[in-house]
Formats: sequence, structure tokens, C-alpha cells
Amino acid sequence: MGKAVQWLLCTYLVLKLIQYFLAARPGFGTDEPTFREKLLRGEPILFIVACAISIPTALWSTWYFQRGYQRGLEHSADCYGQLRAVSHLRDVETEFDALDVFRAARVARREASLAAQSLELTPAEANRLMADKLRFYTGRYSTVTRQGDRREIRAQAGAIERCVRDFWF
Repeated sequence: MGKAVQWLLCTYLVLKLIQYFLAARPGFGTDEPTFREKLLRGEPILFIVACAISIPTALWSTWYFQRGYQRGLEHSADCYGQLRAVSHLRDVETEFDALDVFRAARVARREASLAAQSLELTPAEANRLMADKLRFYTGRYSTVTRQGDRREIRAQAGAIERCVRDFWF
């Protein structure tokens, strides 16, 4: 609600300045206009236009940023789990630099914490989500290694490489 009011006031101010500089008649800024003159100048219409522009914009931006933070939290927590559980994925043909994996995991954890903070989640909830992802990928990688499925191991290694690339510092 506060964001909608902020957008409304800013939009109204911009439209008012445009009206003042582009549509002003002589004496526009010197005399206080009567109510009838205000109506003729379009004050209510200007306010309605400002509402029509600003309120949908504020609502859309609120939804858009909220969804972006949710996607960021999910991606960061997922990559954190993949990167921290990489030691459980054996028989990988790809060599991973341990320092790069560690740094990427640290960045993923920080990004997940920032996204959780932006979503007004507690740090405990963010930590629980990352711990759940870590448990999931530890179990998955152990299972894939036991099964010896080379194709699945390569697919998991590719996902880990993408995470390292995504969270390159």
C-alpha cells in the first residue's frame, strides 16, 4: 500500500510538472485558481491519470520483485546443496577445483540469506531450507554413485558446473 501511494505521488508530481511547463497559460503560477478553473485545467483528470499509471505499476513491481526473490532463494539454496554435497558424487569424469566449489557455495549461501531476508524470512528458515537441500543432494549423489549410472553422474556434474559458474564471485 505504501509503495502504491509513493508511486502515485511521484507520478502525480511528474504529470503536474509536465502540465506546468508544457500546458501553462499566462498567469498560471501567479494567481490561485478558483475551483472551477482547477476543474477546467484538468486537476481531477490529472489525478485519475496518475492513479491509472501508478497503481498498476506499483502492484506489478511488488509481485515481480517478490517472485524474483523467491526464484533467487530457490536457486541459491539448490546450488548450495549441490555444491556442498559434491564430495558424495564419486567417479566423476570432471575435475572440480575445491577452492572454486567452496567459494561458490559460500556465495550461494550468502545469496540465499539475502533473498530470504528480502522475503522477510527468518535466518532459521533459510538455514533449514539449505540444510534440506544439502541432505537431498547428499542422498541423491550417494545413490547415483552406488548405482554407477555414468549418464546420471555426468548430468549431475554438469549441474554442479553450472552452479559454480552462476555463483562465480
